[in-house]
This record gives sequence, structure tokens and C-alpha cells, in this order.
Amino acid sequence: MRIAIIGAGPGGLYTAALVKRLRPGCRIDVWEAGAPDQTFGFGVVFSEGALGGIEAADPQLFARLEAACAQWSRIDVHHRGQVMRNGGYRFSAIGRRVLLSMLRTRCTELGVTVRYGTRAPEAALLAGTYDLVVAADGVNSSTREAHREEFGTEGGTRGSRYLWLGTDRTFTALTFAVAETEFGPMHAHAYPYAPGLSTFIAEVDDHVREAAGFSDRDAGTPGGGRDDEGTADVDRIAGFFAGVLEGHRLRTNRSRWARFSVVRNRRWSLGNIALLGDSAHTTHFSIGSGTRLAMEDGLSLALAVDAHGAVPDALTAYEAERRPDVESMQRTARISQEWFEELDRYTDLGLEAFNAHLVTRSGRLTQEDMPSWSPDRVELIRDRFARADSLLRGAAAR
Repeated sequence: MRIAIIGAGPGGLYTAALVKRLRPGCRIDVWEAGAPDQTFGFGVVFSEGALGGIEAADPQLFARLEAACAQWSRIDVHHRGQVMRNGGYRFSAIGRRVLLSMLRTRCTELGVTVRYGTRAPEAALLAGTYDLVVAADGVNSSTREAHREEFGTEGGTRGSRYLWLGTDRTFTALTFAVAETEFGPMHAHAYPYAPGLSTFIAEVDDHVREAAGFSDRDAGTPGGGRDDEGTADVDRIAGFFAGVLEGHRLRTNRSRWARFSVVRNRRWSLGNIALLGDSAHTTHFSIGSGTRLAMEDGLSLALAVDAHGAVPDALTAYEAERRPDVESMQRTARISQEWFEELDRYTDLGLEAFNAHLVTRSGRLTQEDMPSWSPDRVELIRDRFARADSLLRGAAAR
């Protein structure tokens, strides 16, 4: 089987590596317009359930990932100079560049061809010479946009503006903080991903942004601009959150004010072209699941390709398995996003009440709202990949 993958983000590279593990005879070509180390953002978050799927599918990759991850077990809520700590969680995070480097290495080890600095041919052209074309080209997917009506694409930008930043303060938990400024409330999401490094996302509604005189550029989505875009506001943000940052600085990486981009599609495939990750669906960053969902898409697609001889059957199985979990996550993310957009309704609450509202998003969310691989599913994944490894070892011995 010949497979073309458009986009060498985590979803595209992970898909390539897993299909190659299950079907070593496949030819897999990946195209990426950017350079290997060209990426936006800072850290990538994984829940315990997400890491369980990676461990079952590729223990070698998991061992490398686990060794490099920052880990924590709390959600800390900062409000009016006080902190409420909520335990019982298990999260891990890793720098996006480090994750991509690990996935590139894994693809090289397995014999996947990745072309960096090379824009992929149009998906419709690839579809004529490849058995399967995977569009892992992100939220602004040109593949999806070229066939918007056929995929039934819905969405657009909505909600408050956010700025994706980093800091040299090492947080010890997933941290939510509110800054009540003279212009109105702002809030931030922060989490560690490496020693001395954390992600810091600042968010503000239009009324407060305009009153504070922040940039009026419509920044689109992360990764769309130069490194210096949006930095004029960073020092002021650091000042508003000085108590949380404890004197540490904020850093930029292609950081621009943006609105969240909503993407939904009525179908995820067209002929032998499949959408994966943000090209198929997006979830608000307040539940931190974009990269996780893209990689879980890749795992499901790899298993479906291995289980079904015909590509149409594989794509039907892939969507049937993934869509329920993704749509559940999108509902959860929408609730979370709406709560933060209505933050001014809760800022006058005392710490305990505010904490309860935030952690449960006003009683509408629990930890069970975050679907993950079931133990039975993890065991099935482990068995499928172990069987593929056994066949490969047998062929090498012969």
C-alpha cells in the first residue's frame, strides 16, 4: 500500500510511524512545507489515558516520551491572592519541538520518508497515485478547504482573544489564574513542560482588550505570523500576572492574539482522502486535547488500515470509531470555553466557590467528561502491535 501524508505535525508523523510498524511493506511519504524545527507554541499536554494508548502502540516511543515529560497531579486555582489546590489528577507535558523530534526519529528508524521544506502536491493529485492520502495539515487545512462542500465543513472563529506564550517559571500544576485589572478581568492557563519552562496562555474578551489598548490585529491562528507579532502587549500581561509569575518573564514564539477556530466536518473522508486532527476537528485549548486527539486519530487510522484490506472500509471504520469520542470532547470543550468567556459572572465569588465553579465549569464537567482508551481497548492495541512485531521478527529470522 502507498500512503501519502500531508503535514508533519504530531498527528501526521505518529500516523506514519504506526502504520509502518503494523505494515512494514507500506510505502509512506510525508510532506511538510516548514523546516524540521519550525513550529509554534511551547508545551503539549497528555492525560494519563492518552499516554496509555501510546505505551500500548509503541513502547519504544513511550519510553522516550515518558523520560522527557514533566508530570504533575494537581490543578491550582489562583484567585484574589489565594490559591486552591485540587489533587487526584495525572497529567504529563512535553515541549512541542522535543515531541516532534522524537516522532521524526521514530519515522526515520522505521523507514518513513519525510520531505521537509516541500509543499505537498494537491491531495486530489496524490489520490491518483497513492492508495490513501491523509490530510494532517492542521486547522487551516488547504486539503479540507479545497473540498469544503464535500466534507461538509462548518465553523469559523469565535470567542475571546488569546495569546500563546511561554515563561521560565516552572509551574508545579495545571494552573488557572485570574487578574482583575482596572479594565476588567483577564485569565491565564499555565502548565510546566520542561525544567525551567512552562506554557502560559493569556485570554481576554474584546471589551477588556479594547479598554486596555491591546493590539487590534486579527491574528488568525497560532503559527500564522512572525516571531515579533503581539509582543508589544507581553510586558503588560506579565505585570498583570506578576503575583503568579513570581518575577519570571514571559516569552514569545510566533505569538499573536487569536480567536479560537472552530472546525467540524460532516464527513472525514472523500474517496481515498482522509482528514486527521485539526483538519477534521478542533477543541478549545482550555481542555488541552488538540495534539492528543490528533495522535489518537492516527492510532485509530493505523489500526483501521491494518484491519481492512480496502481503503474505503478502513476509512469508514476509522470515522465510526473516532467520531463519538471527538464529538464528546468538542461538547466538553464548548462548555469549558463558554465558562471562561463568562468569567466576569464568577469573579466576585470567594475562593472555594470560585474554585468549585472553575474545576467543574459550573457543575457541568467532571473528570469522566474526558474520554480515554478503556483497559480493554488498550489491551487490543497492545496485542495488535505485538502480533505485528512478532511477524516482523519471524520474517527477519527467515
